[in-house]
Amino acid sequence: MQYCHQCGRLTSGEPMFCQFCGRSYDVKLCPRLHPNPRYAEVCSQCGSRELSTPQPKVSFWWRVAQFLVRVVTAIFLVYLSLAVLVMALGMPQVQNALIGLAILLGLLWWLWSELPDWLRKFVRRRLQRKERNHER
Repeated sequence: MQYCHQCGRLTSGEPMFCQFCGRSYDVKLCPRLHPNPRYAEVCSQCGSRELSTPQPKVSFWWRVAQFLVRVVTAIFLVYLSLAVLVMALGMPQVQNALIGLAILLGLLWWLWSELPDWLRKFVRRRLQRKERNHER
């Protein structure tokens, strides 16, 4: 996910451009998407003078602050998840449900390993075909 310092919006994935304002992230890109430094006037690979406009330069301390916010948030979420897990494991109903689920899962894996190879291959092919049909 990328944060654009020009328009202040997030773009999901690893985009080369902000989908809202069209600025590139920290580099200048030519029409063939060759990355060039911010100060470049001409593409170093193809010689094109049509370079994108990068987002405004961000100070070092702003990047440090962003990193610290991410780290603190991650630590908080891990701590919260572990606390909920410990509380849930302390309840007898949850423990019984997890034991039952583990036994069921183990039984299913054992049954899968006992199936003949031709049947496992058939099931895999059918599942792959189903996935391809959903993608279309």
